[in-house]
Amino acid sequence: MSGRFRIFPRRMGHDVRAWPMLGLLLIVVLVGIGCVLWFMREAMRNERMAVRGKLEEAYRGQLSLMRAQAIERWNRSLGQCDNAEPPPAKFARSVDAGFASSLICLDEKGRPAYPEELPPPAGGGSGESAALQAELRALAQSGKKDEAVQFVIDRFAASDSAVDAEGRLVSANAELLALDLLKNKDDPRFRRIASPLHARIADYSSGTPPSGQRRFIMRTLEELDPSEHFPTLPAEDLANRYLETNPATPAGTALHRTELPGIWAAVSPGRGAVALFTTESLRAWVASVLRGPALPAGVRLAVLAPGDDPPGEPAPVIAALGPELPGWRLSLALDDRSLFDAEAASRLRLDVIVASGVIAAMAGLALLIARGLGRQVALARIKNDLVATVSHELKTPLTAMRALVDTLIESEKLEEKTTREYLQLVAGENARLSRVIDNFLTFARLERNKFTFQFGRMHPQTVIEGALLALGERGHAPGCHLESRAPADLPFIIGDPDALTIALLNLLDNAWKYSGDEKRIILHSEARDGRVRFAVEDNGIGLSKDHCDRVFNRFYQVDQRLSRAVGGCGLGLSIVQSIADAHGGAVRVVSEVGRGSVFSIEIPISPDARP
Repeated sequence: MSGRFRIFPRRMGHDVRAWPMLGLLLIVVLVGIGCVLWFMREAMRNERMAVRGKLEEAYRGQLSLMRAQAIERWNRSLGQCDNAEPPPAKFARSVDAGFASSLICLDEKGRPAYPEELPPPAGGGSGESAALQAELRALAQSGKKDEAVQFVIDRFAASDSAVDAEGRLVSANAELLALDLLKNKDDPRFRRIASPLHARIADYSSGTPPSGQRRFIMRTLEELDPSEHFPTLPAEDLANRYLETNPATPAGTALHRTELPGIWAAVSPGRGAVALFTTESLRAWVASVLRGPALPAGVRLAVLAPGDDPPGEPAPVIAALGPELPGWRLSLALDDRSLFDAEAASRLRLDVIVASGVIAAMAGLALLIARGLGRQVALARIKNDLVATVSHELKTPLTAMRALVDTLIESEKLEEKTTREYLQLVAGENARLSRVIDNFLTFARLERNKFTFQFGRMHPQTVIEGALLALGERGHAPGCHLESRAPADLPFIIGDPDALTIALLNLLDNAWKYSGDEKRIILHSEARDGRVRFAVEDNGIGLSKDHCDRVFNRFYQVDQRLSRAVGGCGLGLSIVQSIADAHGGAVRVVSEVGRGSVFSIEIPISPDARP
């Protein structure tokens, strides 16, 4: 575990006793926060309802005035459909006024007068008109297109009101035939014929042509020349579709839904006409009527058809338009939600502050408890590891020394060679015991910030020589090849010679312990990037990437069994890192399993680096 404090220790998952307490703490905190949030939600809902009630009270009177204005305009506009104009003129005026999408004019008996439900009685037509039609058909059938077109220009006057047996304008049919023969709208004759025909068909002041012929000519002209446009054609088509599905006049006068999808119908008060509306056109007409009254800033008016959902939050104020428009409603809602929330937010601000403080206090308290619990678990684990490690590391050399001494004491005759050999083993175990104790003392002083560093300007060679000297005879033992590669011109550094010697010795000691029987240890030293780098390279067991990330943690050991065999308690590399950090340097490792490791310490160069 590094010097940075963690809420939970890295390996706390092995201490199952901590998790029930943490789980209980988490449940208590979540329940408490959930209760606070629930109370806050209820408080906000109640405040919104109170604000909505005030909104309804403020706008209900204005909504009633708007509803009355819409119904008054509705009745007046619908009543104008009963005037005494000729049916075609009444149809065109109503559509042009934008009141209805279409209009069916009725006669005194309630039958459709325009558009006609049935063709008018046959009039027979004049003999001259019949002869002209026959001659024109003969020219067209013989392929004499130019002669037929010129015949229409010369013989059929635009003001000719002669009709055929079905009441259709003879001249209009002839002109339409000529345009179909020409087809080329860039031909001057095309425009000479099309312009007066367009004017005659768009003129509703006379009783001719009948609606069926008018619709056919309008549609054909638009197909022959896309630039031609007849605003009343959709209304003509809508009226014709209505008559096909609703031949009888409705009994009542209120607005009602027809069998055509999205189409509404209303009979005028005098039953002189049936006004047809699409849902969108009626919605737009009501909205245009109510556009006049000034609405408060941020308030949006909506016209709702039957089945329409009201606008979302904030909840609108809704009122029915009345029996004349059953199911249709007016809605007033705030266009900007923030305007609605502002009033409620001003009331909720204190509640939010209090609730936020409670949640923050609960979260902070839970964090402190969790950190305290994590610290206790970590300390308990460290204590257990420390007791086990110290017991083993102190007991092993003491047991070995006791066995050697007992053997010498029990010998009746001491041989010099055997005695010297045993004494050397005792000295080795004593040195091992001293290193363990020194590591524990150094670690304890570093942890309690009691380690006093004596920084000064020094040469790196001092550290190297001190570490090699402390390694002693182990560096020259059989099967061990120790090599030091240090340039003579290394720059000076600022450091504590004793502390750096301890750090470098720990790296050499680890390399010696974990390198097997044939040891090859190289101590490198170099200066680069403003630092002096001490690197210890070995041919030992190596480390995986995961172990490389954790090997500098206190009491961390890669393989407990191997550590027991060679000695050590997992403090050496932790001490190295602490010393490097204290010098403003860094410690690094590059390793590969089975191919050895390179541990390095980098210490900043002294500003006055050269002797």
